[in-house]
Amino acid sequence: MAIEASDAAGPRDRLAALGLDYLVVVGLLAGAALVGVGVQVLGPDLRGSVLATDLLALACSVLPVALYLGLTEGGAAQATWGKRRRGLVVTTVDGRRVGRGRALARAAVKLLPWQLAHVAVVRLALEVDAPIVVGVTYGASLLLLVLTLVLAWRTARHRALHDLVAGTVVVDAPGPSCRPGGLPA
Repeated sequence: MAIEASDAAGPRDRLAALGLDYLVVVGLLAGAALVGVGVQVLGPDLRGSVLATDLLALACSVLPVALYLGLTEGGAAQATWGKRRRGLVVTTVDGRRVGRGRALARAAVKLLPWQLAHVAVVRLALEVDAPIVVGVTYGASLLLLVLTLVLAWRTARHRALHDLVAGTVVVDAPGPSCRPGGLPA
């Protein structure tokens, strides 16, 4: 069964779910930041290694969020905590469960602009690349972000770039709504 445009969740619900999910993301990042500080204080000196600094930034920011998104959207609930609160689920374009592999790929594309921005900032801070390389990397992150927002707003089923790449769509959940005022008993 193909998902029709009328089944797709609108940008307003998706943004509200994103806002709720940012509460979870802030918690994940706080925990990951503590790990990162611990590595910097107790571990080897990473100031000379751009790759090690990139990997630490990835491990302490993007990776925990990607795992949260991929494991929850690819799991039985088919939704993050924020999506569940808004009564939304992630499905394939033909209405099937996404699965963890596809959900992790979706999360990787969704978070690519964030990682590109981290790479640019690390290179700027460490002064290891020419300013044009830093500018192009950061510009690519912004371009991907704008493209994602335009696609989510303008496509018939409100599919963002990560949805198009992964073959997914965010829809209203079947059954009792989890939206405020519609909580099941």
